[in-house]
Amino acid sequence: MLWILIVVTCFEVSTLADAQSERTTSLDEDANNNEPDHPVPMVSIQGVAGQRAILPCNIQPREPNDAVTMVLWFRKDNGDPLYSYDARIRQYGKAKFWSATNVWGHRATFRASPPPAQLTIQDIRESDEGVYRCRVDFRNSPTRNFKVNFTVIVPPSKPIIYDTKRRDMSKLLEAYPEGADLILICEVHGGKPRPRVVWSLGSQKIDAPTEVRETQGPEGESNVITISNVTVKGLTRSHHHAKLSCEASNTHLAPPPKTTVTIELNMKPLKVEISEKNKTLSAGNKYEVECRSTGSKPTAILTWWKTSKQLRKTVKNFQEGSTSVSVLHLIPTIEDDGKFLACRAENPKLPEAAIEDRWKLKVHYAPIVTLKMGSSLDPKHIKEGDDVYFECTVRSNPRAYKLTWFHEEEELHYDVTAGIVLSDHSLVLQSITRESAGKYTCMATNVEGHESSNIVNLEVMFSPICKHVLNFGGWRYQNATPPPFNVPEDVHGALKHETISLVCEVEANPTTVTFHWTFNSSGDLNDIPSTKYTSEGTISRLNYTPSTDMDYGTLGCWASNVVGQSKQPCLYQVIAAGRPYPLQNCTAYNQSGSSIRISCVEGYDGGLPQKFIAFVGKHRYESLSPYWELELHKPTTVILYAVNVKGSSDPVIMEEVALKGVAKFTGSESVSSVDMSPILIGLGGTATGLGLIVTGVLMALWRRHAATPTKPKPLQQSSIATFASKAEEEDGNPDLIPTTALTHHLTDRKIPICGSLPRRPRQLEGREMSHDVLEDSTYPRTSPNTFYSLQRPHRYSESMRNTAIQESCI
Repeated sequence: MLWILIVVTCFEVSTLADAQSERTTSLDEDANNNEPDHPVPMVSIQGVAGQRAILPCNIQPREPNDAVTMVLWFRKDNGDPLYSYDARIRQYGKAKFWSATNVWGHRATFRASPPPAQLTIQDIRESDEGVYRCRVDFRNSPTRNFKVNFTVIVPPSKPIIYDTKRRDMSKLLEAYPEGADLILICEVHGGKPRPRVVWSLGSQKIDAPTEVRETQGPEGESNVITISNVTVKGLTRSHHHAKLSCEASNTHLAPPPKTTVTIELNMKPLKVEISEKNKTLSAGNKYEVECRSTGSKPTAILTWWKTSKQLRKTVKNFQEGSTSVSVLHLIPTIEDDGKFLACRAENPKLPEAAIEDRWKLKVHYAPIVTLKMGSSLDPKHIKEGDDVYFECTVRSNPRAYKLTWFHEEEELHYDVTAGIVLSDHSLVLQSITRESAGKYTCMATNVEGHESSNIVNLEVMFSPICKHVLNFGGWRYQNATPPPFNVPEDVHGALKHETISLVCEVEANPTTVTFHWTFNSSGDLNDIPSTKYTSEGTISRLNYTPSTDMDYGTLGCWASNVVGQSKQPCLYQVIAAGRPYPLQNCTAYNQSGSSIRISCVEGYDGGLPQKFIAFVGKHRYESLSPYWELELHKPTTVILYAVNVKGSSDPVIMEEVALKGVAKFTGSESVSSVDMSPILIGLGGTATGLGLIVTGVLMALWRRHAATPTKPKPLQQSSIATFASKAEEEDGNPDLIPTTALTHHLTDRKIPICGSLPRRPRQLEGREMSHDVLEDSTYPRTSPNTFYSLQRPHRYSESMRNTAIQESCI
């Protein structure tokens, strides 16, 4: 086996040596073959550096049975082959290829079939340029030569576009202001042959000057730079996003290198508009005002301005595509009427190109009303009888169609008789009185509503007049049960040696008042010493104690200020009075269901108005007449009182009042109820009524002849008419009370005195009233030196049920 390998190796070496020797001999012969009768054909081929090139070679034999044995490539003036194709000894049916490593190496490949044959060179270099010869050896035909003039084109580098600041625009996204001039520089390095630089804007070519500069590299090499400048004047919106290209071309074999930049513009807003500018606004209402702007790049910033003040807090901005939208929440005020509201659209990159839309606001509002007193008047020195006028100033939009005047919230109307004159926006009050004093306002009305003016208080100086009088009871009756009854203010009841407190309060302006008191009895008017009363402000207090019958009469309270003295005094009638007598003839009977009706006959009222109180357990019922309707569900004790300002009567106690029969009580007696059927009750009631009528008539006739009642004297011309008393005849009987009639404050009041009035027991006078019986403090009280006693009621036995009923007055 080893010997076989050695033999084969030696054969191969021998074969290669022979081939090399033959190739050398042939090359020498071919190099020296310069015979003019054998011209060598030549073709010109161009290739682009960095790409591939195909060098053709005609290897087609002239005879059909001939075949190519070898193809050799040579470079001009060089006898060494650069590439070989050897088809003489085909191993495994394939030819042998060889390429000089220092020239083409693996970059060259040869293809013999199908025709035409061609040598392909990859990644062409500039050094590959030259004239090449292809030698073709045939098996039978003579050798053929073919020349190729190969030119290598070196494309220029990719153009670089700079701006005037020497910034590479392919790496910088720069936006230019709308309307500005765009100046760019295109530089192209290298290129063989020298490239031609062309600018184009979109599909349109732009003429631009070109210059060539040669520079020396770091290793001394020469570099050629082709420079071209272009200027686009007055950039418009059509240039936005346009493509501006610089192209360097020196061959058609390869696409020219090209650099493109996109023109970016900052564009000012084209339009800004406030929507619904024609509507009318109402002051105080809320509105949403919208503003839109288009055409800005970048999108516009919208701001709102009122006069020269920017509105910030109630603004909401957002984008809808390329449209800027701003919504203003506006609450117009009265001061906004006639002002301009502006929406300003501004490109932040073009602050000087802002545009705005303006809206002149039309604001409707309710009237603004101002009231003042006439400028010629002194508000602090106006008195009764003067003339006063007011001026009402109205500011409104739209104009007010109605003006109304008020005094103390009461509308004033034109009335010359009353001294009220209304004219346009003024009010004239002629010959004013103290009733004219108070608060004045005017109210104007338009379609937006109505508003009132400020309050102007008119103070009228006047002499004092009576305001009201009070009668203060004693401290011991603050929790009286039942409470005393409130009597007319100018009538005051008092027993002899009982002190009552009289309070005189007046109205006056100014309020610095001087008081003095007088006493009138039987037409004699006497001054009361100043030591008897006190004065503070507009109030004077007098503690008065009647000692004799002559001390009953009328007290007058006079007051004066800088304007003058009161025209009439405040009058207080002091009369002899006591607490009322108990109720009489109290009857209780069924009303309906659980309702009980109680009715009584009132006794002597003590000289003062009285009312009536019923106590059912803890419940208290008041009545102006001795009549009650009560809801009772079980037998209950009912206590009845008569009450006036001096105190309460002795109680009438009705025990175990139930819904059966009729219970009748006489005086202080307590009787149990008797069960009676409805028929008997009806018959008994009818008989009782007829009996009472007959008895009343008979007693009236008897009284007319048996007793003569006290009669009042006729009224005198003076304001107070005194009546004669029977005090001396009756030996101090408190039931017969001297009375007076006033004509100043109240109508004439006469106290009826019945001839058979029961005398008040003397042992009851001077005794202190039980405090646990009195409770209500809403009524005036008696003076503290007056004492009463509620005599403990006696409960009468059943045997006294038929006792005759004594009536105080029939």
